[in-house]
Amino acid sequence: MASMLNVKKLNQIYLGVALVFLSISLNSPVSAQEASQNSAINQSTNPILQSFSWRGIGPIGQGGRVDDLAVSRENPHVYFVAFSTAGLWKTANNGITFKPVFETHSTASVGAVAISDADADIVWVGTGEVNNRQSSSFGAGVYLSTDAGETFDLVGLEETQSISRILTHPTDPYVAWVAANGHLFGANEERGVYKTTDRGESWEKVLYLDENTGATDLVIDPSNPEVLFAATYQRRRTACCFVGGGPGSGIWHSSNGGEDWSRLEGNGLPNGTMGRIALATTQADPNIIYAQIEVAQDKEQSLSSEEAAEYERLAQEDALQADPQNNGIWRSTDKGSTWEFRSNENGRPMYFSQIRVGPMDSDLVYVVDQRVHKSTDGAQTFEILEGYGHVDQHAFWINPENSNHIMIGNDGSLDVSYDQGENWESFRNWEVGQPYHASVDMRRPYYVCTGLQDNGSWCGPSSVRGEQILSEDWYRVGGGDGFYTAVDHTDHQQLFSESQNGNIRRVNLETGEQTSIRPQPPRNDQDSNISPIPSGDLEIRWNWNTPFMLSPHNQRVIFAGSNRLFKSLDQGRTWTMSPDLTKNVDKDEIEIMGQYNSLPRCRPWIRGEECILSRNDGVNQYSTIVSITESTLMPELLWVGTDDGNIQLSQDGGSTWTEVGTNIPGGTQNYYVSRVEASHADPATAYASLDGHRSDDLRPYIYMTNDFGETWTSIESDLPSFGNVRTIREDPKNRDLLYAGTEFGFYISINGGDNWHQFMSNLGTTRIDDVIIHPRDSDLILATHGRSVQIMDDITPLQDLNARILETDVHLFEPREAVLWKQDRRFSRSVTGAKTWQGRNAPQGTNISYYLKDGTDGTVSITITDLRTGEMFREIEGSQNQGLNRVMWDLRGTAPPIEENVNRGFFGQNQAPIAQPGTYRVTLEVNGENLSQLVDVLEDVWMDER
Repeated sequence: MASMLNVKKLNQIYLGVALVFLSISLNSPVSAQEASQNSAINQSTNPILQSFSWRGIGPIGQGGRVDDLAVSRENPHVYFVAFSTAGLWKTANNGITFKPVFETHSTASVGAVAISDADADIVWVGTGEVNNRQSSSFGAGVYLSTDAGETFDLVGLEETQSISRILTHPTDPYVAWVAANGHLFGANEERGVYKTTDRGESWEKVLYLDENTGATDLVIDPSNPEVLFAATYQRRRTACCFVGGGPGSGIWHSSNGGEDWSRLEGNGLPNGTMGRIALATTQADPNIIYAQIEVAQDKEQSLSSEEAAEYERLAQEDALQADPQNNGIWRSTDKGSTWEFRSNENGRPMYFSQIRVGPMDSDLVYVVDQRVHKSTDGAQTFEILEGYGHVDQHAFWINPENSNHIMIGNDGSLDVSYDQGENWESFRNWEVGQPYHASVDMRRPYYVCTGLQDNGSWCGPSSVRGEQILSEDWYRVGGGDGFYTAVDHTDHQQLFSESQNGNIRRVNLETGEQTSIRPQPPRNDQDSNISPIPSGDLEIRWNWNTPFMLSPHNQRVIFAGSNRLFKSLDQGRTWTMSPDLTKNVDKDEIEIMGQYNSLPRCRPWIRGEECILSRNDGVNQYSTIVSITESTLMPELLWVGTDDGNIQLSQDGGSTWTEVGTNIPGGTQNYYVSRVEASHADPATAYASLDGHRSDDLRPYIYMTNDFGETWTSIESDLPSFGNVRTIREDPKNRDLLYAGTEFGFYISINGGDNWHQFMSNLGTTRIDDVIIHPRDSDLILATHGRSVQIMDDITPLQDLNARILETDVHLFEPREAVLWKQDRRFSRSVTGAKTWQGRNAPQGTNISYYLKDGTDGTVSITITDLRTGEMFREIEGSQNQGLNRVMWDLRGTAPPIEENVNRGFFGQNQAPIAQPGTYRVTLEVNGENLSQLVDVLEDVWMDER
């Protein structure tokens, strides 16, 4: 133990030396490869990390949640698409191509975007998703662009955390209004309606109710910019529960540009407590205002038990009569003075609540929920539109000059119609998927499987032979909301996927068989697959994002977590179970904004009594296991983490358990244990990350134990204070190499957590939910919740880095073996036009990595020698930078000299020879030193792996 600590101390010392490089100006020539890296977004300036870069492999057809759309009035071919976790994207050619324009800021969650009607070069961005999901991310204020979205600057309101709408003045480019929802998971004063008259230099809070109530919508009178309508919304989410309404929710009117506001009540509006409200008006008739309102029937006369039962029966049969006191749509034809009930069209208001009106016809109304609903009679009746690419709609735009032209944003990304929704084009040429977790198989090239938000589970190649990765290379292996996946490393045809609430399936790619393996007690004549058979009323609580894993010691052994840990020895055919490992919190005893969770959810048949609007929407179960790990060193050494703050340890395969989270200094605070990670170097060592954002705490928390949880040490050290930790990993080959995925980026430590460094080169700001290190290839794989799956090829030099190497002037790392890939003509495809996305293949060959403590002004020469012949095969000039250098050998030799007066034709040019399978010596010569390593070039014998 003492020697291990000394090595770690040396690593810390020499890391400090390496970090000094950050302040040193490097004057050496820059290679083309380095120039490309230096121009990459979020490029690391750390000399140890600067030569690495991320590449995206998809999936892309599986989309990502869109929050808002902004289209230029001057040119509708120019528009912006705002994503919940993928930032902001712009097209200038009507969607033929898109580019990300918000990749380097502190958040990737965009709730609202607006192009100034007075100056199209001015673009406002309000950050922070407003869809109130348990998976929603967070914003960091309002940003402004004055160059049509090419660059953005922060202009304030950092603590609003979620912004739902931005309005611009039609003639004054300096005036804008912001509807700020405020914190989703806590109370805060930075919410309501804000106004600026100096283009964001200062802000005035012009409508504010209380610390629990924000603003969720704004509309402006098309004929008079002094007239505004606002919707306020009182809501709160916690780890267990959701309250989607309260006395703060309502509709407000201003006749002086937002300086003063009056609440609109009565006069045809519903009587009950309100929840989320959507507003719309139209240039066709500015007197008309539509309001889609979520409302309780708590102010109505109570029903008898018989009446309530009849109401419930009718509701289940979708046979209720129109009810002006239930969720629905109201219309005013006199600028909000009086209102008329139109219909009860209002699906899942907490999550959707968007309404739009035709610019030429005030009776043309669209509302959204999972589907798109269209009315041509002023919202009295609706038809459901079909044919768009995905369900769950969150954004809607109608061309103000052509009402046939509409766009919708949903959980699949963007769909466009030019005939009022009769036909649709789906845009899927961007990498904005929202994976939660990832797994890998052992094929060559290996495949990555991942589960995505509202888009099922998919598998796709890390690289393909000869071509670029296409969307068609990914195949679906599971439905629903996709979460965990796992592939049997002894048989890639056998894999497992999971959708929400513990629905785990075993899939065989060869036979097409799919089987549910979810542990079940005996119920409704269904036999139990749990042994011993439990009672039929056994309570099993599954998290929405249910963890499961295959044992690293035996791929037939599966662990799955509910409130109990289930273990199967036969790939899920039968299970045993642990006792309840959670705190078993009674949700009904939890109070939120003055309401106990024991109150019922508001329903049409619950009248005249207090109820909770959208009660617990998205969170069916609480007090559940959310992370599982088994030691790779000691079979049956198990750790689990729960969503209510328990960290449980078993050293006997689950027979007995000890809760060790209480040993963390200050305890876990009942925070969500986002990850437990068993060390690959020491059975007594483990890591735990706590995610407090569900308690309105976005600070990072990472702890390490070296004594089976008896004591814990904080190792978040210098991670940014704004960014909850979603995962922690220890590298399987280097215990000092740690990886942390946070709400806003990816971080690496090379000294066991004493210091952290952003590691996002060529990757835009996004949420990182999972980290995988490929066990054979040592690639680093990220499940980013916003930019699909990302790979960093060949991190072996980081895995090999230690204190001794940091001391030396020059070190040549052992190269990773290379594969001489064949061309698979069966997958050669014609790719035409600019709308087709192409993922990035791994570069051909192998990286030659070397460390220069002080850099050099001299020549760096790399020689490749064929061991079979003893002849030099290739000579490469290397980079001279301080720190870790990487030069790609593409398996080509030195090109033969060009012979004069010899015409070889187009295909007869002097091409460099290709290395044949075998062993080669790599020799590095720098500053008079010669270092060498061997590298194997493997024949591609895996073409028929399917």
